[in-house]
Amino acid sequence: MGRFAWLLAAVVFSGCEGLIGALESDGPAGSGSGTGGGGAAVYVPPEVSCDLTQFPNARLEDAIGVFATQVYPPMVSGDSQCLSCHAQGSGRRFLVTADATETFHLARTAGFFRDEPGSLLARVINPDDRVRMPQGTPAWPDATVQALSRAACMVRAFEASGGPAADEQFPPELLSPYSGPPISSYDNPFLNFVQLKGKVKSAFNDDWMRGGVDQFERNIGLFGGVNFRTHFVEARAATAEFLLGMDALAPDVCSAAATNGTGPFTGLTPLTGPIIDTPAQSDTVAQFEALTPSPATGAGNASTNPAGYFCYTGCTFAVPYTLAAPGTYRVTVRGKPTLDGNGVGPQLRVQIGTAVGANTLEYTNIAAYEDKTTDVVVPDVGNTSISISFINDAVVAGGDINVYLDQVTITGPLGAGTGTTMTDSAKQKISTLYQRLLYRPATAAEQTSTYALLKDLGGLGTRVDAWSGVCEALVRHPDFLFTMPPSIEVATGASAKDTLRLVALTQRALGRPPTAAEFTRLGTDGLTPLLADVIASPEFRAYYFGRIQLRIESQGTPESDEPARLWTYVTVNGRSFEEVLTAEYTVDEQYQQQPRGAEHGRTGVLSTKGYLSNKPGLPHYNFPARVFSGFMGSIFEVPPEVFDQRGTSTASSTVDPQSICFNCHQLLTPLAHQRLRWSDDGTFRDTLNGAAIDDTDRGLVATYPYKGAGLEAFTTKAVKKEPFIRRMINTQVKLLIGRELRSQTDERVLYKTLWDTTFANNGDMRAVLKAVAASPNFQGAP
Repeated sequence: MGRFAWLLAAVVFSGCEGLIGALESDGPAGSGSGTGGGGAAVYVPPEVSCDLTQFPNARLEDAIGVFATQVYPPMVSGDSQCLSCHAQGSGRRFLVTADATETFHLARTAGFFRDEPGSLLARVINPDDRVRMPQGTPAWPDATVQALSRAACMVRAFEASGGPAADEQFPPELLSPYSGPPISSYDNPFLNFVQLKGKVKSAFNDDWMRGGVDQFERNIGLFGGVNFRTHFVEARAATAEFLLGMDALAPDVCSAAATNGTGPFTGLTPLTGPIIDTPAQSDTVAQFEALTPSPATGAGNASTNPAGYFCYTGCTFAVPYTLAAPGTYRVTVRGKPTLDGNGVGPQLRVQIGTAVGANTLEYTNIAAYEDKTTDVVVPDVGNTSISISFINDAVVAGGDINVYLDQVTITGPLGAGTGTTMTDSAKQKISTLYQRLLYRPATAAEQTSTYALLKDLGGLGTRVDAWSGVCEALVRHPDFLFTMPPSIEVATGASAKDTLRLVALTQRALGRPPTAAEFTRLGTDGLTPLLADVIASPEFRAYYFGRIQLRIESQGTPESDEPARLWTYVTVNGRSFEEVLTAEYTVDEQYQQQPRGAEHGRTGVLSTKGYLSNKPGLPHYNFPARVFSGFMGSIFEVPPEVFDQRGTSTASSTVDPQSICFNCHQLLTPLAHQRLRWSDDGTFRDTLNGAAIDDTDRGLVATYPYKGAGLEAFTTKAVKKEPFIRRMINTQVKLLIGRELRSQTDERVLYKTLWDTTFANNGDMRAVLKAVAASPNFQGAP
């Protein structure tokens, strides 16, 4: 739309991924200075010509033979080899691969055998040393140049005699096995904004409305979402901002669910119950003499009757202790007093950690040692200490309060042990949370580590808070955040793998996880019948429509949505993919087919107001650039050299073969003229500035492949081209796999399968979607 500036310049054709910039533009033969650096001899190219009658029965195999044996070898060896600049991934239109036949087909598809400036032959015979290829090395021998001329002439003779155009068939070079390096990129896509909303709604039954405010909408920028009101461009990959958004989302939805016992916590309440088993009651005895001679405070000395400690100034003794579980612990201290003049004896305070005993221990029997007991309730587990403090040391009325201490006994936790009941119950709840949030049970190792997390969090807050924290951890788990749970790589068993594949299928095709009914049906019918139902569902149409809205960059209005509705209608109703560009009808907001005026002809989305609007035609060339990029896989960039010429360029000058603009405008300018009957706001018109409109391509470029009058001349030819077919197939691949097909490298076989599926089913993209879902590329790890 108008937010994007698509101008002139170097073009990169889909399939070649290459860029021709200013330094690769070609002048006419002989336009250079003709002198090499340092006074080198002037290069005089050999005589080359092409008489098509020389090859009355031309076969492509013959041209390949000449190219492979006489032209290709110097491209990959010696001083003049082309690999250093034109290898795959180099960003050049002309690519040299490790296979001669593949290199030939790539060159033919890109038009390098044509009789025009920019051809291979024109490049290698240019007298200008600065332009001639290979650069920086001597010119090719005459015999090699003439072999290239002969191969190019054979190609033109083959095409002139009715041989199929290179760009209207499955690329022959892709029939050869891929021999390049393995592709190791991780292709599993992150949840997008719509999928995240669908997952939270499904798992938590929570739309994240808080105080009447839609928190998803409020945080849409963090999640890289699109609402077609304030945000129009979707994030293409996971971002740091997305994770910041999760920091707001996860605690909120998990806390609400844990508190209310809803969503993944349904049926798991009460969450306030114990999560740690109570061990069997046991006694621990410590002798006071073992705690001397250095109590933490106070003063005293060893006692011998019995062996112990006599404290005559306030003392505190610390006994290291490990709490096996929360609960009540009984502390018994054996002691004997000395009294003050009023008969008051010593008092001891008992603490376990920071928890204080229920009562103070007071000793008044001077005749014998006595056991005094207090109970301490502790909420913690782990290492701590038990302290016994003499707290009322005093001399009153001639009597001195002191205490003899013999031993301390700690008994606890009080009550019968519970075995593993509480631990097992907590771990089972953890596995249920895994199943409900990640669609698989927790492994034994995950149960153990998550249970340890639960206990740690329990020491920092309430048990409900601890369970909420476990939920937060799972919401941040890769199995939650990626559309295909990564655990499929280690899952065992067909059923487990199919479950995770179903998760990926519905998330990628419907924008939500599977329902309980879909999981049940998976167990009875398998994945294939479910796939057909998914594609046939209204939810699929709605989600697919949203994807196409992004593709055509809708503004979210009924008018700007018209091309997305038409495209979606073609797909969900099994009509031929060609109708995206050739439909003579439109589709209303109720997804009903409606007729439109005869002026539209067979132009599909291209003559809808929603597509035409904000894509200016002449002199801006935005419309043709967007058409070729969106439907033919071309990418347009603007090098500085073009900016320097914009002020003086005209429509006719852009198609001058000697112009730097020609590489792009041999396509852009003719299509801009074919669109002239449509104004920039999408209104049809018969006249322009009071004159009748000539909307033919005007013969501006002899090799323009879409010749004729109006947009219909373009659309009816474009739908036969391999780049357009690939774009349509890639739309389905990107939906279900999250990226476009690597058709040039390691996914050639899949591309051929999808190509054959397309034509075997009369262009029905639903069949392509099913083939993608059945492919190893979608299925995940074997």
